[in-house]
Amino acid sequence: MNTKDKLDLKRIQNLTDATFAVAMTLLILDIKTPLRLSSGEFSQFFFHDLAADIFIYVIGFITLGIFWIGSHYHHHIIHRTDRISSWLNIIFLMTICLVPYCISLIRNYREERSSIIFYSIVLITASAVNLMMLIYAWRKKHTYVHYTSAHFRNAKFRIILPIVIYAVNICISFLSTRTALAIFLLPLLMHILPEKYVSYVQDHQQTGN
Repeated sequence: MNTKDKLDLKRIQNLTDATFAVAMTLLILDIKTPLRLSSGEFSQFFFHDLAADIFIYVIGFITLGIFWIGSHYHHHIIHRTDRISSWLNIIFLMTICLVPYCISLIRNYREERSSIIFYSIVLITASAVNLMMLIYAWRKKHTYVHYTSAHFRNAKFRIILPIVIYAVNICISFLSTRTALAIFLLPLLMHILPEKYVSYVQDHQQTGN
């Protein structure tokens, strides 16, 4: 790659972190507390409405957390970017900014199948763009030499499986919207399991490359 075609990787990293920070903050700001409730009304609100709102908030926050961790790893394994990869990242962030709106939609219409389907489509789109970013970086050799084909296959699997889960969840929403909501937490299990291939991180830090 010509030197003049190289873009500052830190700029896109900073934009990505800022976008995730704003999106995560907007999730909690959308939860409203009614004023001047009686004791009975407050108990009803606290144990029914607020509990459901917090659960949906947790779904949104964890989902954004999963995507941020994936983005963090992606930027950790690449040493360069270009216009196409930067635009892919912009499109990815555009879908991430839709998450707070989707969560607000689900909070207000949690029994409506359409809100579940729309959220699933947004997550599928974000994951698909994330996969495109990874494949593009791999093919253009933007990744560090320590990042092997084994790492690449593992990373693709961790992106593709949630896409399958979100697609299946659309079908499940026709049976039960409550079950579909809970399934949004399923991809978290993949991210709390130990990474099978993480040695490239230590290798990169030890060599200082």
